[in-house]
Amino acid sequence: MNWRQEQEQFWSWINQPQDLDTQANEIASLLAPHSHLSQAEALSIYNNAYHQRLVEVSSALFPILFNTLGRDIYTRLWIGYMGKYPPRNGPIHRVGEFLRDYVSSHEQFSNLPAVADIIHMEGLLISLFDVADEAAYTLAELQSLPAEKWPAMRWQAKQDWALLESRFNLEKYWQQMHGFMASGGEPGEAEFGIELVKRPEDEGTIIREQNPLLQRRYPSNLIYRKRHRMQFQPIAADMALFLQAVREGETFAQICEHLAAAFPMQDIPQLSLNLLFKAIELGLLCSSNDRVNAN
Repeated sequence: MNWRQEQEQFWSWINQPQDLDTQANEIASLLAPHSHLSQAEALSIYNNAYHQRLVEVSSALFPILFNTLGRDIYTRLWIGYMGKYPPRNGPIHRVGEFLRDYVSSHEQFSNLPAVADIIHMEGLLISLFDVADEAAYTLAELQSLPAEKWPAMRWQAKQDWALLESRFNLEKYWQQMHGFMASGGEPGEAEFGIELVKRPEDEGTIIREQNPLLQRRYPSNLIYRKRHRMQFQPIAADMALFLQAVREGETFAQICEHLAAAFPMQDIPQLSLNLLFKAIELGLLCSSNDRVNAN
């Protein structure tokens, strides 16, 4: 076995929680003896310390999840997760990139849908923070756009935002949990819980048709980066539809058609213009100098 193979073998024993006693002979053949412990026992201590450190790091990346579950349950969740999805080389913030998939298929955690939504929320806060900077579309650019080009215009979305649909009031819970953490609350001991929100169809605003843009099940939240800080806020159904259509590359005329189908009682020209102004104000659209184009 050459040096590279030895390193790969050592990494295979370290990067995944496992019972190393089952490989004691192989470990003893590669590692030098320890004065008081077997090689497998010594390596097990190293293995455990490595994963406990990753659990500690992850709790800073997923503070809402950590404080929701509490230290013991959170640790068990992450040890199980790393057993199925061993850490890979790369930025440390990617350590939880498959955590939502793991939870969604887990025998116990899959019965707690709020956990998956919290992971999704915090995962987006992590991943969107590091995307490349893009120049935002401005009101001056809109004002310079000839009127005849408006119907075919495609405003392309910046990469630093996403929509998160959830049956839970994540924004309220996020605020409550940050207050709980700031006051030094014990993880897992919060006296409040996460609340359900009213579904859009109960509000009478979304007409369900074959168009997938109109088939939202739950209210949407906007997660976006603003001046190198992450922002999180619930948004109305009309804004969610508008932004989803922009993300999917719809023309302004097509977006107006979707809005008319979903909100037949609204003044669509005024509504679509207000939503466009709001998207520009939030800095969600790409500058025409970079990515905006018209047919």
